Parts: sequence; C-alpha cells; structure tokens
Amino acid sequence: MDPGHPLQGMTDLWDDTIEDMEATAAELRDDGWETVEVHPGAVTPLPRLETEDGYEDDRTGFDVLVPGNEFSEVQEAVDGAAFDEYEAYNAQANGVVFAVIVMKAADAGRAVLIPIYYRADEAVETVQRIEAAGESRLYVRPLDDSERVLFVQRQPAALLPGGE
Repeated sequence: MDPGHPLQGMTDLWDDTIEDMEATAAELRDDGWETVEVHPGAVTPLPRLETEDGYEDDRTGFDVLVPGNEFSEVQEAVDGAAFDEYEAYNAQANGVVFAVIVMKAADAGRAVLIPIYYRADEAVETVQRIEAAGESRLYVRPLDDSERVLFVQRQPAALLPGGE
C-alpha cells in the first residue's frame, strides 16, 4: 500500500468498518430490506478542480471507486427507487475518518451501504464545501469511470471530522 495512502497502518480499523457495514446490512435484511454492500478500492475527497485548458469540476463530496460487479448491483438497486434518506456511522483515528453510509429507499425497501475513509487534513477544502452546501454527495463509479451513481446526503455532519 502506498505509504501516503490514508489506510497505511490503519487496515485493522478499515476491516472493523467493513465488519460494521456487514453487520448493519444483516440487521436490515432481517428487517426485510434488500441490501447492496460495496467494498471501495479508493475513496477520494473532491476539491474543486480547474485545469489550464478550462475544464472545471465542482462536484462536492467523495468519489467512491467500486468493483464493476458491485457497481452493477448498485445500478440495479437504484433503478426505479428514490433514495431519499440515509444514516451514517463515523469513527476517527489518527486523523483518518471512517464512515458507513446507509442510503435508503424506504418505499422500495432497498438500502445501499457504502463505507468510506479519508484523511481529514487532505479533505479540508472538501469539508468546507460540504458545510457551505449543506449536503455531501457520493459518486459511486466503476474503474473505467464510464458511469456514476449519485447519492446525496443532506445534513452531512455525520460524514465529517467530529461528526456524530
């Protein structure tokens, strides 16, 4: 793992985050929900980007790279469903934020569980932009970056450093 990677030396905490996601998914299934769990290969905080050739990307939130088969499952889950509520669980250690986001489409009885991680000191601009917007966005995508599924989290404090 890259020595600058947020999970360097923190894989036990990431494993705990994944276990929390799996336990939450099991509880939801026991309550009758259909669930999709994703296992990100990378999570990137999205600062505003402007290149010299005039390209601008002002997405606010986190880019979440997932395996292609899991991306397909997410696409199927969102088809015809309104994911209009969410829950988030947040833990922090050594400046790294770990969170499990549970996006819910209550009317469809579906939930998509997305764990994320990021180094707080590398996400200062992202956090400021999320706070200013009053919402965060998760852009779930496959490796080829050909498509994205967007999830919006209003009142995003639980995703941020110090969040509950």
